[in-house]
Amino acid sequence: MFNAGKVLLLGAAFVLGGALSASAADLGGDLSDAPAMAPMPSPSAGWYVRADGGYNWFTTPGVETEGYSAHATSLNGGWSVGGGIGRYFGNGFRGDITVDYLFDSNANSTFCDCFGGASHAQFDFNSTVVLANLYYDFNRGGRFVPYIGAGVGFAHNEMSNGSLTGDCGCTSRIGSDSSNSFAAAGMAGISWRIRGGGTTYVGGMKDEPVAYSTGHALYLDFGYRFLYLGDVRTGDISIDGSDLAAGPKLKDVTTHQFRVGLRYDLN
Repeated sequence: MFNAGKVLLLGAAFVLGGALSASAADLGGDLSDAPAMAPMPSPSAGWYVRADGGYNWFTTPGVETEGYSAHATSLNGGWSVGGGIGRYFGNGFRGDITVDYLFDSNANSTFCDCFGGASHAQFDFNSTVVLANLYYDFNRGGRFVPYIGAGVGFAHNEMSNGSLTGDCGCTSRIGSDSSNSFAAAGMAGISWRIRGGGTTYVGGMKDEPVAYSTGHALYLDFGYRFLYLGDVRTGDISIDGSDLAAGPKLKDVTTHQFRVGLRYDLN
């Protein structure tokens, strides 16, 4: 026969037993079998932005002319600025897309024509370079991060403000022109983490540590880049609006760049 009093008595015993067990645990009972919260893995930064400035030392370019031979060609140094956006891929690799502008550098060349006359040419060179770059960081997450990298893309090269002065004292005008060329780069440098980006541990449930990344790291970057910019031709050589000959063409323009920049992790 169903006995309601016995059922109520058994239910009260179960509830009381659970309460006593919980109280014992709170007073320092053995919880070795209870699951512990493991530290959360520190997430790596995803996207970053960068800004750079530097100085360019050009190597001696080749020169191609029509009806003239060129001697003592040089391309003076100049400044550059740039920026880009990139992403960390893990395992030390990251990549970015950059746009750099190389300000006017003065080119000088002496031309000799087939009759033994000599003329001195001056014109300005500038370039806008777009590169897709891949880097390897040797100490990712450290305070100092050496790296190497390489990039490929294209350069929009321009020649302008040219003049050609002959032995006779007469001056010809060298017209402006521009062209697009394949560009490539090789880089090496070191980044110094000056703010953020470390891993911080804080107390979690039952005093178990919980790890999280502070993110938003700011790096000061010191780097060297060898940059290949391809070819570019000036406009025609003319006097009083009459074209005399095709202008000179600079071939295989390359430069050594020393750059300083900032890189900021967005997350």
